[in-house]
Amino acid sequence: MADPVLTAVVDVTIKKLISAIADQINLAVSWKEELRRLKYRLTMIRALLQDAGERQVTNATVKLWLERLRDAASDADDLLDEVAYENLKRKIEIQNHMTRKVCYFFSLSNPLIFQMKIAKKIKNIIASVDDINKEAQGFGLQPNLVGQGVEQRRGNPQTTSFCDVSRVVGRDDDLSRVVALLTESTNQLPLCVISIIGMGGLGKTTLAQSVCNNEHIKKDFAKIMWVCVSENFDVKKILKEMLESVTEGDCGNITNMDTVIRKIQKKLAGENYLLILDDVWNLERQKWEELRRSLLGIGNNWRSRIVVTTREESVASTMETFPEHKHYPKELEDVECLSIIKQRAFGKSPIPLDLEPIGREIAKKCRGVPLVANVIGGILRNNMSKDYWLSIKNMNAWELPEGEARILSILKLSFDRLPEPALKQCFAFCSIFPKDYVMPRKMLIEFWMAEGFIQSSEGSSKSMEDIGNEYFNDLLSYSLFQDVKSDSILKDLTCKMHDLIHDLAQSVSKHKTVILETTYERSIPNNVQHLNLIYGWEMVPTILEDVAQNLHTLFSKHDFSSGMQTDLRRLRVLNLCDADIEELPFYFDNMKSLRFMDCKYLKMPFEGIGYLINLRHIHFADEGTMPANIGRLTSLQTLGSFYVGTRKGLTIEELGNLSRLKGSLKIWNLELVKDKSEAKLAKLHEKAIDELELWWKFNRSELELEGNHDEEVLEGLQPHPNVQRLVILYYGGKNLPAWMSNNELFSPNNFNLVELTIGRCRKLNSIPVINGLSSLKQLSILACAELTSISDIAFEKMSLEKILICNCPKLKSLGATCLPLGLKELRIGGFSEEVEECLDFSFIHHIHASLEKLSLQDWEKRTQLPHQIQHLTALKELEIRSFSKLDVLPEWLGNLSSLESLAIENCRNLECLPSAEAIRRLTKLKELRIRVCPVLERAIKIGAEWPKISHLPNMD
Repeated sequence: MADPVLTAVVDVTIKKLISAIADQINLAVSWKEELRRLKYRLTMIRALLQDAGERQVTNATVKLWLERLRDAASDADDLLDEVAYENLKRKIEIQNHMTRKVCYFFSLSNPLIFQMKIAKKIKNIIASVDDINKEAQGFGLQPNLVGQGVEQRRGNPQTTSFCDVSRVVGRDDDLSRVVALLTESTNQLPLCVISIIGMGGLGKTTLAQSVCNNEHIKKDFAKIMWVCVSENFDVKKILKEMLESVTEGDCGNITNMDTVIRKIQKKLAGENYLLILDDVWNLERQKWEELRRSLLGIGNNWRSRIVVTTREESVASTMETFPEHKHYPKELEDVECLSIIKQRAFGKSPIPLDLEPIGREIAKKCRGVPLVANVIGGILRNNMSKDYWLSIKNMNAWELPEGEARILSILKLSFDRLPEPALKQCFAFCSIFPKDYVMPRKMLIEFWMAEGFIQSSEGSSKSMEDIGNEYFNDLLSYSLFQDVKSDSILKDLTCKMHDLIHDLAQSVSKHKTVILETTYERSIPNNVQHLNLIYGWEMVPTILEDVAQNLHTLFSKHDFSSGMQTDLRRLRVLNLCDADIEELPFYFDNMKSLRFMDCKYLKMPFEGIGYLINLRHIHFADEGTMPANIGRLTSLQTLGSFYVGTRKGLTIEELGNLSRLKGSLKIWNLELVKDKSEAKLAKLHEKAIDELELWWKFNRSELELEGNHDEEVLEGLQPHPNVQRLVILYYGGKNLPAWMSNNELFSPNNFNLVELTIGRCRKLNSIPVINGLSSLKQLSILACAELTSISDIAFEKMSLEKILICNCPKLKSLGATCLPLGLKELRIGGFSEEVEECLDFSFIHHIHASLEKLSLQDWEKRTQLPHQIQHLTALKELEIRSFSKLDVLPEWLGNLSSLESLAIENCRNLECLPSAEAIRRLTKLKELRIRVCPVLERAIKIGAEWPKISHLPNMD
């Protein structure tokens, strides 16, 4: 059987080798000619790959030839890694004039012996490549030089068209039926189960998501929890994910099931809930009964419901679903499939007349499966020629028998038509994640870069991150990624893969990727390259040496140290972000290929990190786990956090050598930096960092603040003008640095800065002019106790979406009379009496159609809410906090027709809500939160105010 990724792997490896050899030729001393010969032979062989890839489908010998070539290329890759490592090591020693000091990490080999060893290895690889080339001639493989070394033309790299969730087509009747089953059920048993049953790709998960977003469901159920179960019905895992769903956060490494149940119980507080168990395969009744027993007593089980999505009827029976509670989504009509194809291929544009008849025929062949229509639409989107559409209509895969095998064959067309071999590797790599995993774009790109899938072309100005973004967009375009979500300010995307697309990724990655969910489920093949250990807490698998030395990627959620061999010479990605490990079970001295390491929960600092001079991305949890001498990692691009210390190897000077740093960086403990000259050693102005957070100690005493050098230090921490997000917290200076007023970062011509936050700066008394920042989306000035003035800000000339100015008790002026038209969130309050008395809130008129969130806090003198609020027609969330003299909420509150959430906190004299009629006019209100309002809470408790709000679904 052909290996669909094999040709891609070989092509990407050889392309990378050719580039690496070109870099090394100038550095080589005694093997220049050998490297030139190797480069030439690899270039010639690469030209044969397209023909070989096509022939391996029918010729097993050609497939074996490709495997030999892959192994030879892998050996050459390892060799060049070794050479590059040695060159970089010596370069660091020379640059820092510290050979003696780094000998602790680097055992210096004799250069002559090293060169002889490398020369011999290169000659052996050339001989192997020559043999492979002779075999190719015997097969009659034909070269194809077209497009070699040239990037293929891509579609539009913009992602905005993929960020919007596609409208659900043809599911209105199914949605109404399931909603009725959930809300009108007369079943008297607790935890009634509704099962949605159908083959993969039919839209069961989409239907369940639509159910969760239905207004009737949101009103009927206090809490909605979502768990993707997949093949492994692990009760502990399900309960933990229920807890994470209800708390909307990571629950860390809680392993005790009783603790998890109690936490869920506390969070639900006796209210009813809807639990979605997506993609269930379990046929073991005892596992379901174990979960059911755990759920009994959590919340109001008589009014709670469980929705199960499954491909198997027998699963629904195992989960004790009554026949009348089973729902089978219908197949879509041909016209509905055509609608999905049009939407994916053309968006809102009309389909060309010559393509519409072909599109109708293709829609019929989708046979009512929305996933097929969605993927086919993505394929057609990338080529608008009539011949191409006809080739899709006439392909053989349509003729396969009904079922998931037919669907997978059609889905594979999207994979086969990916425009570059590297894209196929990037997609296949995603099989290392479990089903329904949320994949952040930045993390994916870091993995792809670390694995060597992304290579910049000779003469190209694009960074590897730019190419990674294009790859991400391509996979979206071909419908291999879905459920895309975007951060509203910095546009950082996350995505998922459909279950069948995940099955496709697993099938094309063959045995190279293994996800081990239980230690007894299967053995680990020796040739596995990407391993993800998602096993339970009881047993630790043994990773044999033959497996360990071939690994390129290792993920683990738990401590595997007792079963780990130490030979990880080829490891490029080590991801232990969820693992509860006290210390690493191996040394770094032979891990020369490691590019990515995430050890967030490591409890002890790891030693010997100086060996990892190829490391590009490192993530750790806190100050106690940050390694010393991080400045030796000169290839580092992602650091995340740096904790300034006083010991050698922990000072801020360590950042100075990290010239390639980019992305986000938090610098902590800045009070330990002595002065401007020491701060400048970090060389922040030379680093293309997107997000920079500067933190001083949060609890310094007044005595510590009096003698601080914070102003000098901040002056020396001038960031690069490309920074998009700047946060300054617990700064102890009275004035902000000069570069915040006369630097190109704050120039009207700078279009990079998106977010500026200045918070908890206890001595700060003024903020300079920040006008002209047309790119700024968020401005936050928080809890600055001595702040008296903000220079006049022409808000109306800025494109701000979020303004937070609060808890500045000496502030005498907001510096603005008009707000930007597109403002979506405003939080203000906690100012001087002068501001409180003179502010008339007339500026709200300008934002009545855009403002969605408003928080008013610490208005101690006001006896009533500003009446201008009633005109905010788009307002969805309103928070009223610390109005100590407010005794009644106004009737006009009922005019806020878009209001969904109302929070009232610390209004100690508030006696009553608006009338029942006014509250009834708030037809979209779903959530009411009342806290530390003793008079009002007493009135609700005795029943005086309760009838006004008893109909609301969520109250706290």
